[in-house]
Amino acid sequence: MKIADKLLNLVGIGRERGLPPPRLVAIADGLLVTERSAEAWFLISVANTDLATEGEQDAALDAAVSAAATILGDRLSHLKVVWGRSTGQDYIDSVAGHYRLGDHEAWAQTRADRIDEMRMPERYVALGVHLSDRDPRATAQVRGSISDALGTTSWRVSARELAHLDERVRKLARQLGSTVWRAHTAPAEVISWLISREMHRGAVAAPRRGLITGASLARLTAGRVVPYTDHLRIYDTRGQIAAYTSVLAMTDFPEELETPGAGEWLRTLSEIKAIDDDGDEIDVTVEASVRFRVLTKKTARHLVDETRKSAKEQRRSAAKGTAEETADEIVETERIMREVKRDINRSGLTLVEDHPRLLVSADSREDLEAYVDAVIAHYADRGITVAAGADEQRDLWLESLPGDQLRVPDLGHVRESTAFFGSWFWGGASIGDATGPAIGYLTGSTPGLVRFDAAAGSALGDATTTLFLGRSGRGKTTAAMLGGLDSAFAGAWVPLLDLKGDAAGVSAVAAEYGVPTAVIEITAQFSGAADLLRVLPVDDALLQAPSQLMLLLPPHLRGAAEAPVMAATRAEIQSPDPSSWGVIQRLCAAESETTRTVGFALRDLVETGLGSVVAGPPSGLSSLTTNPGLWVVQMPGLTLPSPESAPESWSPIERVGMACLRGCLAWMVRTTGRREFRGRSKVVIVPEVHLLTKTPDGASFLDYIARVGRALGASLVLDTQDPASILKLPGLVEQITTLFAFSLRSREQVDSLLELLGRPQTAPYQTLVRGINTAANGKSIRHGHCIMRDRWDEVATVQIDIPSQRVAELLRTTPESEHDLEPTQPILAPYEDPDPFADDEEDLDDRLEPAAAAHAQAEAHTQEPVKDEPLPSVPVVETATHHTPPPPPAPTHAAPTHPEPTHAAPPPPAAAQPNGQDHHHPARYDEPIGPDEVYDQEADEAAYNEAMYPADPTPTNGNGSGKKEHVA
Repeated sequence: MKIADKLLNLVGIGRERGLPPPRLVAIADGLLVTERSAEAWFLISVANTDLATEGEQDAALDAAVSAAATILGDRLSHLKVVWGRSTGQDYIDSVAGHYRLGDHEAWAQTRADRIDEMRMPERYVALGVHLSDRDPRATAQVRGSISDALGTTSWRVSARELAHLDERVRKLARQLGSTVWRAHTAPAEVISWLISREMHRGAVAAPRRGLITGASLARLTAGRVVPYTDHLRIYDTRGQIAAYTSVLAMTDFPEELETPGAGEWLRTLSEIKAIDDDGDEIDVTVEASVRFRVLTKKTARHLVDETRKSAKEQRRSAAKGTAEETADEIVETERIMREVKRDINRSGLTLVEDHPRLLVSADSREDLEAYVDAVIAHYADRGITVAAGADEQRDLWLESLPGDQLRVPDLGHVRESTAFFGSWFWGGASIGDATGPAIGYLTGSTPGLVRFDAAAGSALGDATTTLFLGRSGRGKTTAAMLGGLDSAFAGAWVPLLDLKGDAAGVSAVAAEYGVPTAVIEITAQFSGAADLLRVLPVDDALLQAPSQLMLLLPPHLRGAAEAPVMAATRAEIQSPDPSSWGVIQRLCAAESETTRTVGFALRDLVETGLGSVVAGPPSGLSSLTTNPGLWVVQMPGLTLPSPESAPESWSPIERVGMACLRGCLAWMVRTTGRREFRGRSKVVIVPEVHLLTKTPDGASFLDYIARVGRALGASLVLDTQDPASILKLPGLVEQITTLFAFSLRSREQVDSLLELLGRPQTAPYQTLVRGINTAANGKSIRHGHCIMRDRWDEVATVQIDIPSQRVAELLRTTPESEHDLEPTQPILAPYEDPDPFADDEEDLDDRLEPAAAAHAQAEAHTQEPVKDEPLPSVPVVETATHHTPPPPPAPTHAAPTHPEPTHAAPPPPAAAQPNGQDHHHPARYDEPIGPDEVYDQEADEAAYNEAMYPADPTPTNGNGSGKKEHVA
């Protein structure tokens, strides 16, 4: 270093401060070339650390330190943590080609509008690595001055130089890509954006592909920035102030920082809040720019020796003074440097020299001051001193630009590598599928969209089961219905087995957007539809059909009935059109009185209500269709036994209910396995699956679909309140790829849920599960908030988000959802927005008829029975339409040759269009659509039990159809 440079540094005016801004020469993928240097730029993937255990974090931190020492040793590096914004147009581009059924463009636009309204930030972590100096600094300055004077530039980048630099970038990319950072080459447009946003504090269009040079580079840097003592003012092209920006320096750190905890000083950038004039918390957007160098052992030892020698000289100089006293700090420094050198030599300790800066921007000077105060207070609570760089704003800001260099070296630190990388600049929250529909957003330290495709498992060669777990009324069924809707828009066959009778709203949403749909009530008119002899292949039916008939019999007849029922089934299978009704007729005509008694008992059960669906005279009608679309299957009057009750104690109506359920499940299994149907995507949704897991039939059905789903292209979406029962089905557990966990209370269920999540059963995680659906005020429910485990076993907190108010109203599963009887009328927002996630709660007024709304919706769009025909070679697309009663219109059927759905109903007016302007959404981080409601656990559970397990069988109406009569 020249004597002049030393003198300038002594007075705090280093030569670096006087350098001109960097002049850009070229930008390519992963490469930034300026007059003075060339840099490689990479994007670091977000690591999912918010819910990681300490052991997992320690292992990842050790891996990061080791990788940095190996790959980045003595390289000048530049770390930038910046924020972009998720846009609706980006979302539409990302799902292009994914949807194909109904008015899928309007469905995608509805979600895109919601994304634009949320204005959700998106974090980018970029790493720049110095590759080479292009020319000595002095020569660069001289040539630059001559070029400016002549109005030309002598700076060009040759093809040979570009090829050489590109090879070095790709080598670094391979090395960094294999680390815990999962780094990948930054596209040219991202590098351009990193530069232009500093000049404009906003988005500037840049060429999307290829090498960026010449006029394009000039546009990127065409801006005006005026520095002041403690801030900068950035002007737009019209001369108006676009932003006020302040660059803060992190000047002092504690001697020890804990991680996880206060040591994560870069990960916590998204957690900084300020208080507005109304006393509400608002997010402060803080970006980071850190120039650092990981020191090799040789460099570190040299630096430590120099520091120790300097301290030693100061100690000797003080000893020669009149006081002959040595400052304690000097002695302590000598001792620490000796220990550090010993650790470097023996234990492989590595050091990092870093210069952290924080950039805060606002639209006004007053807001900027409030944001800066919030940042200083946030870090003061962690023992870290942050201060505005007084009279250094220009140099600190230039220092943050890609392509520039360190300009204020005296505001830096030398620390252990663990203290620097323990800032967890790459940590946060990241979860979900890489592509596909968005189902909500992250609520951890790094906001972002969460993508979930229920049908993606088979295409990826992965398992195909998705599980929604949690207490009643937390939003799990609503989330499952949203996943089913996305699958239906993508062209899948989506049957939803609605055991509670409150999921008709999802069919209303599908109809609103032109997806083939119907609410199908399996009643006496579908006699024989759940007959296993008609549903299953002959070999399977020979075993399963007798079991179904035996289930109908009272316990005292089962011992004597097994052999006659099996014999009659064998005989009936030989007939041209075998059916369980034929088996019953054979039993009634038998010579043995005991056999006839069995036959008469079965005949008495199947001649009324749902019994005819199981084993009544075949009507030739099929209750279900195999066409793409969303089909809600309801069984009015179906009464299932309590999961805790023994089969011997089941009442006749409970036995009929289980037999009917067995037939429906068998039909689904058979349909998903049909050879001519295997090429289609299939998503089977079963809410309240805890009603099945404790029955042999239900457990067998779930196990089969889960195990063979990938081969058959069939996905299984389940929701349940009982994770403990899921754990008892190891075949099902092994096939779970994605899990959404809502709150639970009991120790057994909480620990079972944590086991499924792959998290330890410790107090912090138990508390998280119990409180995941509790709002900040502690007295209301945060509907739709959950813990997600994706197919890569990553775990993070997620908010399920309904894309519009209209969709929320249609999805409501309480009696208020009867508004869909008049879909052509605008839906006026009530004084208090309804709660879209109250899918499982029954209010006091609804306990007598918990399925009233579902029945009303079913009347509006129930599919009429159709003849059971083989699957045609060309898909038959049926269209269900909503009608306004009374009177109900005649049934309409789409022509079987139409490949696209036909819309029988006129489109709704503009006010009711799904992507119209009448939607109302809360701001980011507000509660979901609708107010939080105080949750009454006892009332909810009582209503749920009464709804699912009524004391008396549901009577049939006068015509024996089995439909409920609703009394006003």
